[in-house]
Amino acid sequence: MADAATPNINAADANATVLNVSNGAAPAGATAAPAAAAPTAAARAPATGRSKVAQDLASRVKSLPLGQKLILGAALFFVALILIYTGTSSTRQDYKVLFAGLEEKDAAAVVAALEQAKLPYKFTEGGGAIMVPDNVVYETRLKLASQGLPKSGSIGLELLENQKLGTSQFVEQVNYQRGLEGELARSISSIASVKTARVHLAVPKQSAFVRERQRPTASVVVNLHGGRYLTQQQATGIAHLIGASIPNMSAQDVTILDAEGNLLAPNPDRSASGLDASQLKYVQEIESALSKRVTGILEPVAGKGNVKAQVTLDMDFNELARTQEAFGKNTPPNAGAIRSQQSVQTQGSSGPVGGIPGSLTNQPPPNAQAPIQTAPNTGGNDPRVLNAPGSAGGSANARNELTTNYEVDRTIEYLKRAKGEVRRVSAAVVVNYKSNTDDKGKVTTVAFSAQELAQMTALARDAVGFRAERGDSVSVANIPFTPEPVESIPFYQQPGVLAMTKDITMMILLLGALGIIFFVVVKPILFPVIVEEVPAEQRLEEEFDEKMKAELAAVSPEARERKRMEMELRREKQRLEEEERRRQAEEERRMEEETRKKRAEEAQKEYEELVQYAKDFVASDPKVAAAVFKNWMQQDVAPPA
Repeated sequence: MADAATPNINAADANATVLNVSNGAAPAGATAAPAAAAPTAAARAPATGRSKVAQDLASRVKSLPLGQKLILGAALFFVALILIYTGTSSTRQDYKVLFAGLEEKDAAAVVAALEQAKLPYKFTEGGGAIMVPDNVVYETRLKLASQGLPKSGSIGLELLENQKLGTSQFVEQVNYQRGLEGELARSISSIASVKTARVHLAVPKQSAFVRERQRPTASVVVNLHGGRYLTQQQATGIAHLIGASIPNMSAQDVTILDAEGNLLAPNPDRSASGLDASQLKYVQEIESALSKRVTGILEPVAGKGNVKAQVTLDMDFNELARTQEAFGKNTPPNAGAIRSQQSVQTQGSSGPVGGIPGSLTNQPPPNAQAPIQTAPNTGGNDPRVLNAPGSAGGSANARNELTTNYEVDRTIEYLKRAKGEVRRVSAAVVVNYKSNTDDKGKVTTVAFSAQELAQMTALARDAVGFRAERGDSVSVANIPFTPEPVESIPFYQQPGVLAMTKDITMMILLLGALGIIFFVVVKPILFPVIVEEVPAEQRLEEEFDEKMKAELAAVSPEARERKRMEMELRREKQRLEEEERRRQAEEERRMEEETRKKRAEEAQKEYEELVQYAKDFVASDPKVAAAVFKNWMQQDVAPPA
């Protein structure tokens, strides 16, 4: 047999045998001659470990079938293509925009500087921008900026750095104005919507006389980016920026135009409407706050998302100032108080008519007047006496004036109404149907009752501050909501999927190629399938079974049945012996478990007896126990000798 000769084969012969079997050569018995020639070949051509591995791999590749060789070649070619593509893509540089929208003169200067620095560049389609590799974009911009490129930008106050000797004051003033215009243009161009800007200042020469001074003005032209626009608030901000940068200039003195010639500032509609962006924003904020109030008070009743409210305000932003002065009437019950009193008394007499005759002297004598006697008990001091008797030589006259000033009630009121007064409030509220769930778990929608709607209306009115005298209106409608259709975006249209497709495809292809190489090439070569040698016992048992089968096939049916019965009895006997062994092992295990339990119970009983003995000893003679504990404590406290 071939198995008997196997132990006599040496190590070199065994290696040669395994190699020849894997290569599909002759059987083990025919490998004696190559095995014997192997040492001489190894002695004639000593090789290193690496050359041996290479030779081994080459021999194993040669031993592969034609189909596996074709698959291996295709896999290697596929992997080579992937590696070449990956290498070229890693070495290929991505370009980014360096400058865009340059004038031809500046673009030519930038290109010349790039060629001088030997930096690669290219133009976008149409030549609108210059692109350079993305890893040198910012560095290139800084280098070109140090050279003053591009030069088409606005000139700022750096214009004053190169003043020539002997420059006149007029030229200095013009350069200063140009630099100021350039700085303002730069500041305006820093706004995101503005691409470029031009600023023109008209600063008149100031006179020494204050009345003859003129205010400076400014004009701005802004060129916006494509698809963008300036809001009214941004235009007002630009006007205030320029007005705050020039002395004696206000925002009303700045005119702003866009590239299409539309007037942005001053706002031509503001004078007519009287509203600005801040007032409109204030109205929107108040309306939004009232809408949130209505929604917040009704959502706990109708449910989250089942209430939609819109509030509209009619507001008056006119400012009214009024001064009112009122006088109160002094009625008899409330008599006025005297503030001041003045009395004037005069007495005199006229002499006889005399002098040069004329029109004044030839007047008829006055009417005779009866003499007024002095009142009794007046002592001759009565002011009513106009002409005392015995007053000779002419007529007497007297004048008596009495002036009395009283205090008068006076009220002065200065009334100023604040801006932003609410004229009228209108609120529209829509409430969805309420949901009801029956005993079976079915959900249905029903409308709210009239009483519930009335309560919701009252709540909404209180939330917005309803006033009937002002003409406010609040409407609450109970209407079922229509669910919004949900559009499902396909997976291939998800953002970022297309960007990841390339990388995922490359990874899948590379992993597939590596897997093919490993399972088709590496594993068969480095990990060949070795046929395991069957053990002697198993081989003998198999041979015995084959012999028994052959003998059973050769004997008669009665003998075959007798043999089968003998084999069955033998197997049954083996089974019974095996069960007896298991039973004995189980009995031994059980006895060991009982012994262990008995030992544990005895130990526990002994421990309890000792504890009880200690308790009885302490109870019978506590002094001795105390002395023992004291001795133990002293031994613990005492330092070691």
